[in-house]
Amino acid sequence: MTNTEIIEQAKRALGITQLISMQSEVLEHWSRSDSDMIVYSPTGTGKTLAFALTALFNLDASLPSPQVVIIAPSRELVIQIHGVIKKISPLTTISSCYGGHKSVDEKRSLTSHPNIVVSTPGRLVDHINAGIIDMASITYLVLDEMDKALELGFSDEMRDILSHCQVNARKLLTSATVMLEIPKYVNLNNAHIINHLSSQELTNEDRIDLWQIKSHDENKLETLLHLLHFITDERTIVFANTRESAQQAYEYLTKKKMRAALYLGTLEQIEREKALAMFNNGTVMVLVATDLAARGLDIAEVKHIIHYEMPLTQEIFTHRNGRTARVEATGEAYLITTQDNSLPSYVTNCKELIIEDKSASNTKNTSITTIHISAGKREKLSRGDIAGFLARNAPMLNASDIGTINIYDHYSLVAVPANIVNEIIQSVSPFKLKKQKVKLSIAKPQLRFARK
Repeated sequence: MTNTEIIEQAKRALGITQLISMQSEVLEHWSRSDSDMIVYSPTGTGKTLAFALTALFNLDASLPSPQVVIIAPSRELVIQIHGVIKKISPLTTISSCYGGHKSVDEKRSLTSHPNIVVSTPGRLVDHINAGIIDMASITYLVLDEMDKALELGFSDEMRDILSHCQVNARKLLTSATVMLEIPKYVNLNNAHIINHLSSQELTNEDRIDLWQIKSHDENKLETLLHLLHFITDERTIVFANTRESAQQAYEYLTKKKMRAALYLGTLEQIEREKALAMFNNGTVMVLVATDLAARGLDIAEVKHIIHYEMPLTQEIFTHRNGRTARVEATGEAYLITTQDNSLPSYVTNCKELIIEDKSASNTKNTSITTIHISAGKREKLSRGDIAGFLARNAPMLNASDIGTINIYDHYSLVAVPANIVNEIIQSVSPFKLKKQKVKLSIAKPQLRFARK
């Protein structure tokens, strides 16, 4: 396929009519120059599509080894990138590598010589040291969210990876903030900078209403609950500065019968995946999280951002608010302060909001529930397999009522109407899914933490 055909196929797959200016600029520079690139653009503004297309441009189907490596700082971002590339180019072979699932599955995938490898830094180093990936065959390297990778302490791993790359491998580095100093080991070649951090096309500040809520209680938990009762019943992310305070807020809300999910880096991977899936598919409308959720995650449209704790820097404030008012949408951001707190100087045009408890009218509960199925990608399941299985064996379920289906390595999640979930499970449990017996249960967030 020509580059133009690749772009047209991607637009059809994503349901878009044109690329935004940042993406077009990346592709234009890729086509007319051999130099490396640095792309500065806010989180959630389409950088993944931009470098995914350049990766597809780079592929030579006649070569028997991986040609492109994309490095991202989190498991969730690796999964998101993998999903975008498979959606816009289903025939491209791609392997995803990250901690938290069986490395033997990755080794099997890598030995089949995929076109593209997407990986977290640590897992990629493991495969390089084991001789499973030969970086000498890589002609194009993408360092996605490089600022976040360094912030998370991956400098040694990145240095190790880049030391194995051939000198003339082309590189594209992305960042949601301007990097004042890029490590020398990156060894950029006359890098061309594309800076869209202040682009009017991408910024959302003028589409967000800012509100300050002064709390009478020092820990602000009761005020948080009242605010959630007060605002409209749409997706809301509650940000806290620490894992401890995020967990405390989550446990308080669930104790008060509010359906919410918790997203922390210390939770087991399956619990993080469930939290995001249930938030995206509408099972829960409230996600309580640390700033790990402010960047690099595939999160559905969010209406409200609540700063349960004041962001420590303007950069964090910007990234949190970047989760709402995407593209042409509008959003609301709320800052909960104690009576004596003043707002940071970077918070402007913020109005004070007086709230009343409206718990009787707004509990943030939904009509959707998520079913957990004990089989996934490694058991060769597809979304069509699961949808057909449910539609055939649950007569009370209309095919149109089957919601988002998420398939992971060894389990799957599917959104269904809450009022018939028990009937669905009882009805389909006796049957086999793709000739295998599976267990179905109602998915619920749990506080299961990863072992250190």
